[in-house]
Amino acid sequence: MSSSSESMSERVAAELQHRIIVGTIPVGTWLRHDAIAREFGISRTPVREALRIMAAQDLVTIEPHRGARVNGQSSQDVREIGVVRAELEGLAASLAAVHIDDAQAERMTVAWQDFEAAFEVTGPGEELAERWMESNEAFHSTILEASGNRYLQQAIADLRRKLPHNISFGAYAGSSRLIARNMAEHQAIADAILAQDAERARTLMSDHIRSSVEAAAHWIERSS
Repeated sequence: MSSSSESMSERVAAELQHRIIVGTIPVGTWLRHDAIAREFGISRTPVREALRIMAAQDLVTIEPHRGARVNGQSSQDVREIGVVRAELEGLAASLAAVHIDDAQAERMTVAWQDFEAAFEVTGPGEELAERWMESNEAFHSTILEASGNRYLQQAIADLRRKLPHNISFGAYAGSSRLIARNMAEHQAIADAILAQDAERARTLMSDHIRSSVEAAAHWIERSS
């Protein structure tokens, strides 16, 4: 599959996931390849891949010749996954404080400084949401890479397939106060890692993940 097809599959999966979480697509709904392909103006190939992505997240169950049936994720599901992610990503941050190299430190810092600059210029909006997701992905992925532990990386990657870390932006969208708080949390984590304070980095990252997950869970409950 080409990179463009893969990107389209990921975008379709993200949009369908959003609809499931907020209740626009009810649990139990059958997702049909043809209908999705028509809506998004794409072929069936990226649709099939999008549904495979969602199946890996336990959002749907694929049944041959029928399509995919929506399982959904409740706010309780989000909280339970979040508890585990908070501990593992906290561990990753503590390891990164010990092992991060200069290039990784630069990528981690630039990722969030780039978003802060965009926020000051644009304020909340669709463009900012895209920048936030890119910066958030770069920030967390760099810290995970810097941990240097491939088994930890695999475990967190599996949890992210079930609960993507960018899902929390739905709770922040339209709120400058919440976005500013999120930025401050990232800055504090980066400072602790750069200061080689492993325990503080671990605590701040765990608290940050728990805060983000709780915001997402409340958002799901309000939207349902």
